[in-house]
Amino acid sequence: MIKVEHLSKTLGDQKILNDISFEVATGEILVFLGPSGVGKTVLLKHLIGLLKPDCGSVIINGKDITKLSRVEQLKMRKDFGYLFQEGALYDFMNVFDNVAFPLREHTNLNYQQIRGRVREVLDMVDLDDVEAKMPSELSGGMKKRVGLARAIVLGAKILLCDEPTSGLDPIRSFDISNLIRQVAKKIGVTMVMTSHDVDNSFRIADRLAILNEGHIEVIGSQQDLLSNQHPFVKEFLKPEAV
Repeated sequence: MIKVEHLSKTLGDQKILNDISFEVATGEILVFLGPSGVGKTVLLKHLIGLLKPDCGSVIINGKDITKLSRVEQLKMRKDFGYLFQEGALYDFMNVFDNVAFPLREHTNLNYQQIRGRVREVLDMVDLDDVEAKMPSELSGGMKKRVGLARAIVLGAKILLCDEPTSGLDPIRSFDISNLIRQVAKKIGVTMVMTSHDVDNSFRIADRLAILNEGHIEVIGSQQDLLSNQHPFVKEFLKPEAV
């Protein structure tokens, strides 16, 4: 489904990504761990074609998206869902209109069909009676759920999640982590997530990777990470994994 080969990116005078290579199988959940500033969000932007690498390739379903035209990239992105750190809801739209927005932009569904689909995905993220609420009326956890509903409403085949537990208390972080895995497995998406939340990432992921100084320090199962002896890996995992 996703294959990244020798991806490198420099922004300004800083090497953000340095010779990154990995694969994500269809239906797999891969979580990239690391502290702020190591290039996790930059990596996600390459996967969806918002950034072009200095070198290397990003292959989605056999096509190198770095070589696609702008029109081809826009078409390709319809298969993606993107959950932003803060939900990134339109503050001038209510919940219904936020979730319905991709359907109105990219489909020819009528109002009743859109309404049915919006209700379906809101139910999937365990939200009831919120369609008329404005983002300012929602808690942080509810905003994440609405953002997740919007990310999957078009029937995404690939879901990208950028720090989904950021800004949430431990209980809400636990809940949203469980929900993301549950939804991802239910609809069968391939998912790449970034996080610094070790405990919840261990529960969500099929595999994990740790980014350090622009490259992948280790990639594999939870046990592969915990048994890795690199000083950075041990230090990063120690506070929450013990």
